[in-house]
Amino acid sequence: MTTPAATQPRRRGTCPGILAPMQVGDGLLLRVRVPAAVLPADHARRIAELGDRYGNGLIDLSQRGNLQLRGIPADALEPVIESLRAMDYVSGDAASEAVRNVLCSPTAGLDPTALMDIRGVARTLDARLTEDAALHRLPPKFGWLVCGGGIGHLADSSTDVRFDAVDAERFRVSLGGTLATAAPLGLCRAEDAADVASALGRAFLDLRKSLPEPPRRMAGLVAAIGIEKVGARLSPSLSPLPPGERIKVRGTHLMDLFGSAEPLHPNRLPRGEKRSHVGIAPAFLTTAFPFGRLTAAALAALASACAEIRITPWRTLLLVDPSTDAEKTAHNHGAILSHTDRRLKLTACSGAGGCDVGTTDTHATALAIADRAGPLLDHVRMVHVSGCAKGCAHPAIADVTLTARDGLYDVALNAKPGDAVCQTRGHTGLSPADAVARVADLLTEESTGA
Repeated sequence: MTTPAATQPRRRGTCPGILAPMQVGDGLLLRVRVPAAVLPADHARRIAELGDRYGNGLIDLSQRGNLQLRGIPADALEPVIESLRAMDYVSGDAASEAVRNVLCSPTAGLDPTALMDIRGVARTLDARLTEDAALHRLPPKFGWLVCGGGIGHLADSSTDVRFDAVDAERFRVSLGGTLATAAPLGLCRAEDAADVASALGRAFLDLRKSLPEPPRRMAGLVAAIGIEKVGARLSPSLSPLPPGERIKVRGTHLMDLFGSAEPLHPNRLPRGEKRSHVGIAPAFLTTAFPFGRLTAAALAALASACAEIRITPWRTLLLVDPSTDAEKTAHNHGAILSHTDRRLKLTACSGAGGCDVGTTDTHATALAIADRAGPLLDHVRMVHVSGCAKGCAHPAIADVTLTARDGLYDVALNAKPGDAVCQTRGHTGLSPADAVARVADLLTEESTGA
């Protein structure tokens, strides 16, 4: 095994916001947190106008269900912030904004198979996080999840505090993980979710102080002191879980004993010919974009072709009540509309130009792999192109991972960005063109069993 001197990523320890923009390779990055994942069409058009007028015309979809405006110059911050404030997307200050990390089911209110429409709960929780000054001391990446079940299930999303619907009135509360891995605490009523969240936030801040190295995430606290000590702070607000409550795992999908439907993963567009979901009222059209990035012009066009837009944690958009020409409009603006599109097998960070650490054009490399490897991509789940060892777009293991350093790539199988490369199953120090060729060779070997 060889471990090259990988590019040292910058670990900022914080998240961008509107009031706390982040300086990246192409200017300031502003993250717009959208309550309940619901973006009215007129707001989408106005945000697109801001990105086009003041930014570089590029908009990213984050893995936490938010929009990110790119390339905003410092002297344009004031008009952008005031415009977003007029749409009620700006918190009172940066501290209250930073803790508004609420992930919620993007199909809430659209899906009759869901157990609960969680939009009201999500908005109430968002407001509580804004107003409760004691919670503003939470670490910036501390997150919350509200899931109503159904086809937009967030079973595979990992976070600090989960509220998963078990029926039309109650949530299963669990800590630190996915639906399958989070530690269960008990049940709470939907109307009490914000109070329970506030109590959990306070408990986390208080209990972590007794540890020599205070954890920054709930999973670390639970591992250090156990779930019972956390639960003791909330006993009046929670009722016990049903006896023998378990989580069943079936393939890549997760189901619980409360009868949630097998979750649909809109990021993979698995229903192909049914992607407009006409059996659901109102209908919606699922659209993806390569690497979760679209142009301001594309967002404006999509907003004109639907009643509202839902932002998903899978870096896709749901167009609610799409017009008859919505699919054509999306296609004309570079959207991915087929579950068989091989670009869905590729992830890539911003790379050079979009990040001050990246040294390669990661998007160009990924698209070149799609062009060169073609049908070979059908044999893998994911190929990840990372501009540095941090792996922002996908820090976990991928079937094939390219990690950039000083304009070159290390290529490895079943690895995370920055992992050591086995010389017999990977390569180091490759030019972008050679890396693309090497990936095609590796995929050929995998598909043939060589």
